[in-house]
Order: sequence, then structure tokens, then C-alpha cells
Amino acid sequence: MIMKKKEKILLDVTNDKCPITFVKTKIALEKLTSNQYLNVYIKKGESLDGLPSSLKELGYKIDSKTKINEDVFSLDISKQD
Repeated sequence: MIMKKKEKILLDVTNDKCPITFVKTKIALEKLTSNQYLNVYIKKGESLDGLPSSLKELGYKIDSKTKINEDVFSLDISKQD
């Protein structure tokens, strides 16, 4: 079986507050195709604390969480297989 590399779709919600961060992320995830994943830039705090658990409840998977700088994190999110 040949594994293709998935295409990264970037979403920057660092200037948004909850619940807008969740709404924008959910809409972007709904538009993904099977060969894509979503890379979200998000500020630490309430949005970062709540977003992963909310998305897991909806059936999405947090593949990685990376600290970009003091205030911003990167989340790689994909649909569950």
C-alpha cells in the first residue's frame, strides 16, 4: 500500500476569541477532503484549552500540538479514520 502525504490547510485564528475560534475551525474541518489535514494557529488560553476536547467529541483527531512562540500554538487536526 502506498501512503500519500496529506496536504496541509492552514487556518490562523490567533486574532479571534472563543467561540469564533471553534466555529472557524469546525467549518474548515468540514471542508477537508480525505487527503488533507488542518493546521490551526491559535493563542494559548481559553481557546487552546477548550478546542481540542470539543473537536475530539465531534470525532476529530489532534495529531500534534506545537508551541510556536510564547503565545501561539500550532495544532494539526484530521478526521478520524
